[in-house]
Amino acid sequence: MQSHIFAVDIGGSKLICGVVTPQGDILDTYREELAPGYRVGELLQRIQSGYAHLRHHTLTACCAAIPGLADPHEGTWRYSPFSGIADVPIAKELMMLTGLPTSIDNDVNLSALAERRYGCCQNTEDFLWITVSNGIGGGLLLNGRLYRGAGMTAGEIGHVTVEELSGRLCGCGKRGCLEAMASGASIATIYRERTGKHLSAKEIAARAQAGEDAALRVWQAAGGYIGKAAAHAVNLLGLDTVVLGGGAAQAFDLLAPAAEASLRRFVFQGAHPAVRLCHSSLGPYASLLGCAALAAEKT
Repeated sequence: MQSHIFAVDIGGSKLICGVVTPQGDILDTYREELAPGYRVGELLQRIQSGYAHLRHHTLTACCAAIPGLADPHEGTWRYSPFSGIADVPIAKELMMLTGLPTSIDNDVNLSALAERRYGCCQNTEDFLWITVSNGIGGGLLLNGRLYRGAGMTAGEIGHVTVEELSGRLCGCGKRGCLEAMASGASIATIYRERTGKHLSAKEIAARAQAGEDAALRVWQAAGGYIGKAAAHAVNLLGLDTVVLGGGAAQAFDLLAPAAEASLRRFVFQGAHPAVRLCHSSLGPYASLLGCAALAAEKT
């Protein structure tokens, strides 16, 4: 019997549940929007609705992509600066909800796994996957394997300081973090402060693509910060590729010029002359496919 995984992608503003196979096939999906400041009880109710819609498939396991710090061995959602959710035994909760053996991991780690198995990095051993969404996170593949580091917290590039003098306050408590300067939520906040208009990052991207100067400047600044942080990671780890994914990175054409220029400015050119910046090939389903990739590793 082919493995069908009930995959759960928990985002900052959306929930996507899906039925995926270890081969990377997405057989069915269910999506709900999440209100800002959602709590765990509400989230579990939404996941239960997704499971009810998809359980007619023959499901053999559950895998969840967690936004923020996650302990895959303990099955714990440790902390998300964006939502404040902390110390939730999420694997146990999902196992009780579905009755399926359940695994979890950080959503960006899973996206990196998916890019390695199914996407543009199938022949790349050392790369950084950066999610640019409501928050910013990073997943590291070193020597072809996911690197979690001490405490399984490696890759948190969203909390690299990129602006010391006029840095904005981040949800983690520091100022000037990449997440506070270049995430989708930050793009919307900075644009509102400059223009007085309450728009989403997607709406601001549309204005930028139509040539609006204020919108273009916000996206260019975000790209510059992303390139700066990425260059530091490349210099430290000897990476040859940086992949941008996530909802806000769908506006890759707006981020890429400034990100590329900043990457070239801050990277050690003598050591990394051919480092490449690319857009994820997996679209909005990278984390779901990461659940498939994790399942494939276990079979």
